[in-house]
Amino acid sequence: MPLEAIAINSLDAPLIKKPTREHELTERLQALYDSDDSQPAGAEVLSIIEQGFKRGQCLYVGMFNDKPIAAVGCFDDGQTDAKRLQYLTVHAENRNRAIDAKFIKLVYDAEVKKGVRQFVPVGADIHRIMTEYELLQVIR
Repeated sequence: MPLEAIAINSLDAPLIKKPTREHELTERLQALYDSDDSQPAGAEVLSIIEQGFKRGQCLYVGMFNDKPIAAVGCFDDGQTDAKRLQYLTVHAENRNRAIDAKFIKLVYDAEVKKGVRQFVPVGADIHRIMTEYELLQVIR
């Protein structure tokens, strides 16, 4: 199965087809963030994401072989038409393999389909990817 970027607005989303335990998605996402030294603790990030869900924000989850291997928050500040991408993490075994760039491109494509025309990357990795691939704004 190819990498997919799926937007969720609840940590109870049924992304894992055959979960082995209750709240498996939440546990796996928390472990992803906990294993990433460039991000805050998993519980902290997921708390921020859940607060965002209440305001209509989403979390994109990168799924591969029925497992979450990447995630990034997609936020709307309500002030501009831009989307802020923040809290990018990729599973440790997939780091340094360009999965992060492919995942950000999938998120970008999904948001452009929704009508988004400008992005604000938060964090050095997201900024590098979006600048390198010219994904900061859609040229009309």
